[in-house]
Amino acid sequence: MEDIVMIPLTKLVESDDNVRRDNRKGAISELAASIRSVGLLQGLVVRAADKGKHAVIAGGRRLRALKMLAKAGDIEKNAPIPCRVVSADEAGEMSLAENIVRLDLSPADEILGIAKLAADGLGVETIAARFGVSPTHVARRLKLARVSPRLIEALRKEEATLDQVAALAFSDDHAAQEKAFFDGPDWARTPERLKAQVTQAHAPETDKLVRFVGIDAYEALGGAIVFDLFAEADETRYLSDRDLLTRMAEAKLQPIAEQVRAEGWAWVETAIDGVAWAQFPERVREHRRELSEAERIEQDRLFAKLDETEDEAEIAQIETALDAFALSHWNPEEVALAGAIVCLSHDGEPRIERGLVKAEDVKALKSLRRKLAKPDEGASGDCEYAVTATPKPRLSAKLVDELMAHKTLALRAELASQPELALRFTVFALAANAMSQLGPLSLIRIRVDEADVSRHITRMESTAPAAYAELFNAWRERLPSESVALWSLIAAAEIDALLDLLAVLAAPAIELRAGRGEHIADLLCQAAGLDMSKYWTATPESYFGHVRKDVLVDAIKEEKPTLDRAKLDKAPKAELITRAKRMFKGSAWLPEPLRADVLPADAAAIAAE
Repeated sequence: MEDIVMIPLTKLVESDDNVRRDNRKGAISELAASIRSVGLLQGLVVRAADKGKHAVIAGGRRLRALKMLAKAGDIEKNAPIPCRVVSADEAGEMSLAENIVRLDLSPADEILGIAKLAADGLGVETIAARFGVSPTHVARRLKLARVSPRLIEALRKEEATLDQVAALAFSDDHAAQEKAFFDGPDWARTPERLKAQVTQAHAPETDKLVRFVGIDAYEALGGAIVFDLFAEADETRYLSDRDLLTRMAEAKLQPIAEQVRAEGWAWVETAIDGVAWAQFPERVREHRRELSEAERIEQDRLFAKLDETEDEAEIAQIETALDAFALSHWNPEEVALAGAIVCLSHDGEPRIERGLVKAEDVKALKSLRRKLAKPDEGASGDCEYAVTATPKPRLSAKLVDELMAHKTLALRAELASQPELALRFTVFALAANAMSQLGPLSLIRIRVDEADVSRHITRMESTAPAAYAELFNAWRERLPSESVALWSLIAAAEIDALLDLLAVLAAPAIELRAGRGEHIADLLCQAAGLDMSKYWTATPESYFGHVRKDVLVDAIKEEKPTLDRAKLDKAPKAELITRAKRMFKGSAWLPEPLRADVLPADAAAIAAE
């Protein structure tokens, strides 16, 4: 074997004989930091080159690190470097041998090695500087060193990945870590699922409870906050005391509930974790006053004036006057039969759902509505709460069918990603069937008959099927086709996984139709948080070109109330469609059948244009 000789750094150059082509310049600064800290642990392999120089055939990254140190003044520019000189014939073989037989340090050994340095008294910054890595990298390795020894051993044997162990490291509870990883099936060991299992008692700062209560208020009562050290995209904080959060939220909702109770409702409740909307089969709504022609003229005048003025005091005065036109009221007799729930929206804002009628009060409400629809003899014919005649149909039955098809597909896509809600939908359907006295069922005869609602869509392609298909196909690849194997998988699955699968399988059962299930359709869409503006956009092709002119004018006025209705009524329909195309571009406006709080009219009663 050739002897090691010392060659000045200035006499060393890179060589094309080095077989490494990829990642030749990777992590040079880290390598330089290591050499600065502990010295050059392995010499270079070189061959003679022209002009008295030597070409490095093995150790190219070390050469670049040494030159980086020389440029920074950490070593002399002509510092002697230990080298082994080989012949030109051996150069290629030597380079290949060094790069092939070398074995990188395993993640488990790196974790334990860094933990030992920390135990010996070295700080995070010191360790990071010695090895040319970031302090965050060292802190993460030290966090991993605190996981269960069983997981470290699994990492060493390549039975667990670094991402899986990092997900479990969020919790310091070894028992919880081991239960999540070793007791679950292989398909449930994704980093996301593992993290979800060990963070069940935590609430991320994006949780609606946290947004409602406030982190400062939570900390003031002694609540603890932890960070996910391995989060790459964000620095989300987690609140570890969910019970404290819940108590604080309940206490903060109570004053709001008292204010609502003062409105005269039969009952008022608070809800934090969700509401079983199916228990309210009926709902009463506000009565909005119809404006007279004189009031409409005055409203348009105020809107025009509002556009012209820049005086803040005058703007406030005009807005107050405009608010008077939008006044609405509740029927006191209906209020006495209905109630309200004070809950939280997804963004943590208090939300009040008024007018909810429990099942036991539906009979009394229907009796009241019959009474209001047929006033006593001798009473004035313009009873304030009397049921008015059915208005002139606004949309064609074909267009309503298409809009409801869009809504159905969108609701399916939303439900497929909400397992808990899918469970409620399914249980509700089963309970509804049971109450209908359909007769005894044989062994598990529940099934989903998927209606092809897409056949109604001819004007605008729906994006919802693709959203659903992505979820369905992910499951289809994981489920065995043989029934015994399928049952074995399902029998061993965690509840969270079953809920995920149930959501995907239950979603196709939805079919929204005009004139069917008016009393529950809105509640289901509301529970799913369905926002149709994510799936449907008003365009000449999808809507404006298929409605009457007065319906088109109504939509334009609704989007921009300041426009002169008289001028719009006189404009040709083609001009209005062109105008709507520009005005509604990027708008979230929706026609009545697609809105969450408006039930579509009976399609059978809607005349074609």
